[in-house]
Amino acid sequence: MSVLNNLYPQDLSKLLAGMKCEKNDIGCSTAGVYRYYNERISYYLKIQPVLHGLEREREIIEWLGGKLPVPKIIYFNSYNDFDYLLMTEIDGEMLCSDNLLSKPEETVKLLADGIKMLKSIPIDNCPFDNDLEIKLKEALYNIENNLVDMSDWEENNRHNTPQELLDYLKKNKLKTYTPSFTHGDYCLPNIFCKDGKVKGFIDLGRGGVADIYQDIALCVRSLKHNFGTDQYTDLFFKHLDLKPDWERIDYYILLDELF
Repeated sequence: MSVLNNLYPQDLSKLLAGMKCEKNDIGCSTAGVYRYYNERISYYLKIQPVLHGLEREREIIEWLGGKLPVPKIIYFNSYNDFDYLLMTEIDGEMLCSDNLLSKPEETVKLLADGIKMLKSIPIDNCPFDNDLEIKLKEALYNIENNLVDMSDWEENNRHNTPQELLDYLKKNKLKTYTPSFTHGDYCLPNIFCKDGKVKGFIDLGRGGVADIYQDIALCVRSLKHNFGTDQYTDLFFKHLDLKPDWERIDYYILLDELF
């Protein structure tokens, strides 16, 4: 049965007319995510208040076209204080699928391959900056607007309040920085694969030039959350041909608690 929200912009409703709809609850996106599909095609629609909108994600996806496998933008509009972003479906399966979670060695290699793909993007003319100073300012905004959810903080986070954590992060700013294009939320649900290769990236609204360890740190955390163990971390760094910098990993995991 076709499901349409009568609050959608009229031209979007026309685009989706006759298609079936199902809500997507996989991942940690703050936007409402819906899959619209028929026997020929499948789209994903993201809806989010303009205040925390999707304009940046749209711009990043368009900039990445031809550089990285990302969805194609079908439609974007702001209407009644909400952003509506309609995209094509990525061909393949999420790295958090039951199939890939049953193959941890293969999944770890795919995650490392994805990091290498991100690192390969030239950043000289990248218009999107997401470095540490910007992240700390965004973290302050989240604290001041009561947007930090302490209920899902990591068990080893011993800070009592978001402000206490932010003060610690400001006092202990990292001095090492490896600039790269970064995804911004590099975890298993946001990477797709097919036939043993990375085939797509989604949820790119926090992307931009930053320390590559922003992505590496969240990937290390995602590996532990999805597999329930740290045993695949060494394999991940072996595929990256990189010695882990635990100071940066721990720092960026703590920073992400404020987002």
